Amino acid sequence: MEPIVFAAFRGVGENRIRESVGLAFEDFAPGQIFHHRPGITVYQTDNANEALVTLNQAAVHYDEHYASKTEFGRPLVVSTLTLQRAVGMGWKTFGRRKHIGGFSSIRLTAPVYAGDTLFSQTKILSTADDASDPECGMLDCEATVTRGETTVAVVTYTQALYRRDRGPFEALGY
Repeated sequence: MEPIVFAAFRGVGENRIRESVGLAFEDFAPGQIFHHRPGITVYQTDNANEALVTLNQAAVHYDEHYASKTEFGRPLVVSTLTLQRAVGMGWKTFGRRKHIGGFSSIRLTAPVYAGDTLFSQTKILSTADDASDPECGMLDCEATVTRGETTVAVVTYTQALYRRDRGPFEALGY
């Protein structure tokens, strides 16, 4: 079977090429799995900042001494940071996203520590028309975040993506 290729560039004039980020709704089909690369390494600074921003006062996230006395032995990355990476690492694939409709499942299956490099992939579970917005279609997605061979999170969510030749990018000539 020949692999599917999605062009990331398109001609906009003689000797002019524009980078195109994000696939149109029509490019998606149930069963597709998109591997989002590169990975991203989480640092303790990212973790401490996320704990402060979300008012997460659990010492296990930022106090090395305290965390060393827990079952984890060192500070844990705040779960909201892992969730952000699960969805955010797909920005190139889902760059035509209008909005996230909601999360139906968030499973944090293993701890994440500062220094871990995370990778994400998204499986398309289903596609549907968006009855409330003819410019968009709806995708049900399952994002899986891994650290090496270990799955650390599985997130199921719905998102609206603009159809081909629709949305603000097209209006701006992108």
